[in-house]
Amino acid sequence: MGKHSSQKISYWEARRRRRDLRKKANAKGKGPRSRNPFNSYWFIIFFVIGIALGGALGFYAKPIAKLSAKIYLSFKESTWKAEPKEQKKVQKALTTLSTDPNKSVNTLVMGSDAGSNKGEGGWCRSDVMMLVCLQERDKKAVVISIPRDTKVELPGHGTQKINAAHAFGGPSGAIDAVKSLTGLDVNHYISMQFTGFEKIVNAVGGVPIHLNQPINDPHAGYLPAGDLNLDGWQALVVVRSRKLPNGDVDRIKSQQAFIKALMAKADAMKSVWKAKQLVDIVASNCKMDYSSGQLMSLADELRGFNIANVQFVTVPGDSRYINSVSYFVPDMTGLAQVSSEIKANTSLSPQTIANLQSPDTNRVEQLNAPDADVISVLSGMKTSAWAVPTVAQELRLMGHEKVFEGSSKQPLAKTTIYYRHEAKDIFDNVKKSVPEFANADVVQNEEIPAAYNSPVVVVLGQGFTTPGIVSIYGRIARPAFNFNNLGRKVNSFT
Repeated sequence: MGKHSSQKISYWEARRRRRDLRKKANAKGKGPRSRNPFNSYWFIIFFVIGIALGGALGFYAKPIAKLSAKIYLSFKESTWKAEPKEQKKVQKALTTLSTDPNKSVNTLVMGSDAGSNKGEGGWCRSDVMMLVCLQERDKKAVVISIPRDTKVELPGHGTQKINAAHAFGGPSGAIDAVKSLTGLDVNHYISMQFTGFEKIVNAVGGVPIHLNQPINDPHAGYLPAGDLNLDGWQALVVVRSRKLPNGDVDRIKSQQAFIKALMAKADAMKSVWKAKQLVDIVASNCKMDYSSGQLMSLADELRGFNIANVQFVTVPGDSRYINSVSYFVPDMTGLAQVSSEIKANTSLSPQTIANLQSPDTNRVEQLNAPDADVISVLSGMKTSAWAVPTVAQELRLMGHEKVFEGSSKQPLAKTTIYYRHEAKDIFDNVKKSVPEFANADVVQNEEIPAAYNSPVVVVLGQGFTTPGIVSIYGRIARPAFNFNNLGRKVNSFT
């Protein structure tokens, strides 16, 4: 958050100063214009977490009037506040909100495993930790997932996994550990347990996802592959399962994919009573330092927030055994770069995002609509694998929204294009635009596109050839000068 003045100011004074600075910037044309704060479609927006083992959910409430919502939240506030003694510790650990509107508001979100071990009392481990960094002025966010086994030094306890920080010191101990690890301030915290997460998923009517691989985990449960609408218990299976090649790191990717789908589902809800139900669930199953007034203020600031403006990343590092104990050892140089960019812009550069990428199991995906502009380009034989990136890049340059690359689950000698009937227009465009597809087999099919979560699936067969990227670029660029295509967006390599 940058350096703070030695004179401590109140939360509301910091909010007021940030708002005044934004208004001055808007008046000079340096910032987005504020909407009417009394617009009938105002929303309560705040990140509430609960992927049992953790997670984050941004949900919207659309009450009849702003005043009624404020009164209702004020009645609920006592249920989500910690005990007075713990509140004092938390306030001491949290960082005072900066008056600079360019700085983010950082909330530590924790999923607690309380109740998972019979007879366990006191503070429990925080099975999942996420630092949600929200920049209110430009309505963007970065969510940093912190692996539960991350190796840290805890004062008085020596070398530990970061999930033990909550077990030893409660929320304030977890806040201190995250601040020390990331170098970022923490302004707020939210924690939730298993039961609250299940209730939220059930309250929104389930969450549609696509599962590329079945889950058969004795510690989490079983789910088949395919298109699923997860209820609360099934959602826990997805976000808890660590039976993956890279263990907790891959599990975090599953959680992030689920969170996006959950946020999209919550975003589509417009029912006042459903929103009230969610508020009740959160109030009864969460602990946080936010006051009802602070939630209302945050809602005003984030009205119009777009889920697409959220970047999800994981603390960089790798897993190692140290003295026979498995740890996730963070890459402090890479993490310092992430923290630096968040402090400066609350966003990560494409280069930093690329550096953070790791082999992806891609087990969980948000379910794509049957008519979505989504294409999978797959190699049907080893001899055609080299052409997959070239064809995929060509389709991207043609303006298709999402193009995935991979290999077919079953070998296929003849180049074949599968498409769902809802995506016929997209198929026609692909078939006509790429000359090498002229002799491809064409199959209208529901099962294969559903299996790959893509309305159009292109499988490159044996002997498939395509020109080099320079020739492809020329092929794509020429239609830009066709009179019939004036005004049509055409991408380029620059």
